[in-house]
Amino acid sequence: MNRTIKILSTILLIATHQLTVAQEKYPYPMDIPVYISASFAELRANHFHAGLDMSTKGVIGVKVHAVADGYVSRIKVSPYGYGHALYLTHPDGHTTVYAHLSAYAEKIAQVASAEQYKQKSFEIDINLKPNQIPVSKGEVVALSGNTGGSGGPHLHFEVRDTQTEEALNPLAFLVPIADTQAPTVYGIKLYAIADDAQVAGKSANHYYALADIEGKTISAWGEIGLGMHAVDYFEANQRPCGVVEIKLFDNDKLIFDSELNRISFDDTRYINSHIDYAERALNKRFVQRSYVEPNNHLPVYKCAEQLNIAEGEIHHIRYELTDFNGNKRVVSFTLQGKHTATPTRQHTGYFIDYARTWTLDTLGMSVLIPHDALYNSTYADVIVTDISNDDHIYRIGTDCTPLHKAMTLTIPMPESLRAIGQRVFVAQIDNKSKLTYLASTISDNQLIAHPRTMGAFTIATDTIAPKVVSKNSRTNLKPSNSIMIGISDNMSGIKKYNVSIDGEWKCFEYDYKNARLIAKVSALNLSDGEHNLEAIIEDECGNQTQWQWTFRVN
Repeated sequence: MNRTIKILSTILLIATHQLTVAQEKYPYPMDIPVYISASFAELRANHFHAGLDMSTKGVIGVKVHAVADGYVSRIKVSPYGYGHALYLTHPDGHTTVYAHLSAYAEKIAQVASAEQYKQKSFEIDINLKPNQIPVSKGEVVALSGNTGGSGGPHLHFEVRDTQTEEALNPLAFLVPIADTQAPTVYGIKLYAIADDAQVAGKSANHYYALADIEGKTISAWGEIGLGMHAVDYFEANQRPCGVVEIKLFDNDKLIFDSELNRISFDDTRYINSHIDYAERALNKRFVQRSYVEPNNHLPVYKCAEQLNIAEGEIHHIRYELTDFNGNKRVVSFTLQGKHTATPTRQHTGYFIDYARTWTLDTLGMSVLIPHDALYNSTYADVIVTDISNDDHIYRIGTDCTPLHKAMTLTIPMPESLRAIGQRVFVAQIDNKSKLTYLASTISDNQLIAHPRTMGAFTIATDTIAPKVVSKNSRTNLKPSNSIMIGISDNMSGIKKYNVSIDGEWKCFEYDYKNARLIAKVSALNLSDGEHNLEAIIEDECGNQTQWQWTFRVN
């Protein structure tokens, strides 16, 4: 074989190997029957779901395997979000993520624990070098759990593009699972977008249950938008998941096409424009718009044309919804152009142009909404209600209006509260009159906060220190026991937690869902005999509790 042939053969072998690697499917990371309880790009509050949730049927501690050769590139431990999370980077250009874990494999746990004691912090987020912790395909790297923001025991699994860090649909990489069920449609919403547009004779939006619109004729006129309320189910799985692609046709012309198979974490908050935010807030329905608001820059829209209906026109509308496995649901109805004498929609309040920074200084407060914070221009009422001399409610629009960027709200601090300083803050008021703490700063006797929605706000105080109680049934402990400390706060929430035993810092996990700090005695490196524990808990307003407890290890 001459040199040229050898080179060509080598190139062919490399290309064939790369193609094989690219086409090779990942195995599922757990050796239990696959049960998908949440899918990629499923609609969530303020974000798209970035992976697959794999149910463990209420069990914690299922072995989690690496789906391919690679190395541990990141370890993140947090009381919130992904909880105990593990990131593995692979030679094929992808990184897999395993979240809500209960424990890491020993070689990974040692690195995590060393970093926690180095930083004296339960919460860590570290990046590792490629040769630091290598892993092999099939190797047990962790145990499944229910840590962080998990609503029940399961494994959250992601596939990311290592270079861009975008989340990709894991179903494209995993061994296929049975799915013959097409998406389920619950309803369709019609929007009178322009002030003079009409739906069913009124200048207002209208939600139709599927039975009230499929195969029927609805009158509409002017600039109209549509929205789809639908979910998808896997075979033998009655947990609703997300629809991958939505197409909308007007008289057989494709006017809208969205496909959710790749999500950037920088773009995920655009979900608040992708869906009808007010519909979710008021009626708990995730309606996906089939038109694009001017400040929605989510790059998932292949096509998005405006629908305008003139008097007497007939528009045969057809939706085609497709899941990842190609199962399709078609919904058809007709819009007939008809204009009535109904008055056009009227607005009150201040006009806010989404493309311009908007400021208002009135009624004892000031508001700044930066440009491109809104997804569309809107009107907002601004009202201040006096409850007492030092107690007011400040209303800026409604909490059904989301913000892509935070606004700045500045409220004068009452003179009667200035003496308690950082224990005063701005709180947001929901529709049930519940107060939510907003991180606030004080400057020149002004309280400054940065809400992410419009709505109602007031000034509140938190002068009560966190509550700390023992959750242990006895003071004589064995290495197999755990130490549990209940911690809670009445208003602003827990900010810091620090536990030491015999004067040395010890790593306790903060399980915020169960309002406790917890550590296994065997992990604390304690000798037999009596020990003194001290916990210092601080809330967001600086109120602090010091709590001591004496116990024995036998």
